[in-house]
Amino acid sequence: MNNERKIKTNLKAALLWSALFFPAGLLMAQDGAALFKTNCSACHSIGKGRLVGPDLKGVTNKRSEEWLGKFIKASQSLINSGDADAKAIFDEFKVVMPDFNLPDADIKAIIAHIASQSPAEAEQAATVEVVETATSNEPAMPGSEVASKEDIKKGSELFSGKTSFVNGGPSCLSCHNVSNEQVPAGGLLAKDLTSVYSRLGGDAGLQGILKSFPFPAMAHSYKNRPLTDEEVRLVSAFLYDADKSNIYQVSNSGNGIFIYGGGIALVVLLILIALLWYNRKKNNVKYDIYNRQIKSSN
Repeated sequence: MNNERKIKTNLKAALLWSALFFPAGLLMAQDGAALFKTNCSACHSIGKGRLVGPDLKGVTNKRSEEWLGKFIKASQSLINSGDADAKAIFDEFKVVMPDFNLPDADIKAIIAHIASQSPAEAEQAATVEVVETATSNEPAMPGSEVASKEDIKKGSELFSGKTSFVNGGPSCLSCHNVSNEQVPAGGLLAKDLTSVYSRLGGDAGLQGILKSFPFPAMAHSYKNRPLTDEEVRLVSAFLYDADKSNIYQVSNSGNGIFIYGGGIALVVLLILIALLWYNRKKNNVKYDIYNRQIKSSN
C-alpha cells in the first residue's frame, strides 16, 4: 500500500515538473526562432552560407554565451574595446552590425535557437542530402543576373519614387544615392548604394536586407509597410545593374552641390566683408570728428 502511494506521489511530481519546464523550453525555442527571423535572418543564416555577415552554424561552440550577448547588444563597443575576435570579424566583413537593445531573455533565446540549429558535423553530413532535396523543391526568386531591361527600368522607378511601393513605403532615393543615369542624385542621410549589390554578396544579402530591414532607421520607415517579393526582385535587379555599370557612370551624389554651393557662398561672403571694410576705412569715426573740428574752428 505504501509502495503504491509512493509511486503515485512520484508520478504526480514528475507530471508537475514536466508541466513546469517542458512548455517553457518549447516556448523559448519558438521565441528564439521568431526572434532570429526578425532580428538576424536578413544578414545571417544557420548552415546555409554567409550572407551580409557570417554563417552562424556552430558559433555557440566557438564563442561563449557571455561573449555572444555582448556582441549582439553592442558589437562596436566590443570592437573598440580591443577584443581580437570582434575586430577580426569586422575586418573580414566590413559591415557595421547594428546594436540590438534586446532583453537578456531574448538574447538567450536567440543563442539557444542557433545552438539547436547547429548539429554536430556527423549529424550534419548525414542529413545534408535530405536538406538539399527538401530545399530544392522551394520556389526560388529569379536572380538579378537574368533580369530583363524592363525589370531594371521598373526597379529604378521604384528606387527613385517615380513608382510608389504597393504598401506605401518611402522611396529609397529619399535617403540613399546611386550613381546611375536612370535616377537623379539621391539623399545623403544614409550610405551610397551604387556598389551595394557586390558589397552585400549579391542577391542573398541584398534581398535579405530588403525583406527584413534590420537597421533601425529602415525598420522604422517601413514598419507595417514591407516591400512585396516582386518589389524586392525589381529593386535588386536595378541595384545589380547599377553596380555592374558603375565604371561607366559619372558620380551624381549630392556632395558636388554642397561643395560648389559652399564655394560660391564663401566668395559672396568675402566680397561683402571687403565692401563693408572699405566703407569703414573710407568713412571712419576719426574722419567725422576731424571734419566737425574744422567746421567749428571756422
